[in-house]
Amino acid sequence: MNGKTKLAVNFQNKSIFNISSIFSLGFILALFLFFSLACSSHLQEAKLYFSQGQEHLQRYQTSESRISFQKAKEAAQAGIKKQSLAQLYVIKGLAEVQLEEWPEAEKSFSLAYSLGFEKGEEWAAEAALYGLAQSLEEFGLTTLALESYSHLLSRSKFKPVTILAAGRYVQIKLAQILSLPPQERSKNLELLLEQIRKLLKQDYHLGYYHYLSSQILSHRGRYQESFEEGVMARELGLPSSEIFRDNDRQLIFCYRQLKKELPPSEWNNFSVLYHRLTNQWGWRDEETPSWMKR
Repeated sequence: MNGKTKLAVNFQNKSIFNISSIFSLGFILALFLFFSLACSSHLQEAKLYFSQGQEHLQRYQTSESRISFQKAKEAAQAGIKKQSLAQLYVIKGLAEVQLEEWPEAEKSFSLAYSLGFEKGEEWAAEAALYGLAQSLEEFGLTTLALESYSHLLSRSKFKPVTILAAGRYVQIKLAQILSLPPQERSKNLELLLEQIRKLLKQDYHLGYYHYLSSQILSHRGRYQESFEEGVMARELGLPSSEIFRDNDRQLIFCYRQLKKELPPSEWNNFSVLYHRLTNQWGWRDEETPSWMKR
């Protein structure tokens, strides 16, 4: 009797233990699935907002793009609170690059690297160096800033940083070169042009490099080549409405200069091409883009 009672108790206890174990395991699996789905949802949301930000940039909608990139960052942060994933840190870092939050981007890429994203370490270092170069420039340490931009220009494999560094480098170098005597100016402009042409060989499809090339060629007095590079820049797309408009002003400047310089037969050919392009772009006349007030 005692043995039977003991056996029954043991059986009942074992049954209770098994049921509670199954319940705990099921609960854990459900919880894990919930968090996985939540992370997946936040990741998709972050990707969507980041993609929208890029689309706004392509339409030169700067304020709208910043809002989308901020939302992408916030969605990634929400996902990270549920589960630390390399993808979430990468999206967060890329959004911070677009928002020019360099210390935060460095941290995000470093954390992505620690979770298995191989490029994270390199991206973190380059984001940090670009942020430092900006700070040096703000403090008036132009030479050190220029060296940092030059390093990124030639060594960076993180394209967003390379593009930004190229812009700052050309702007600083042009200011320095234009203060030189004419002979030195010409030589240094050619050297600067060669540096940008190296970037064009790597990424010919990037309108911004054509824009920079157009600016340098204009200072060399090579207005037809400058105009052609400006057309390429416009057709391929530029990173902001400000640069887009500056490129249009450059096209108009080249038009005016060539009108003075070209022989009549060459001018007639160029004029036909120019009018065809400006009509295609929807300009009001030869010197009035659609965005420009009359």
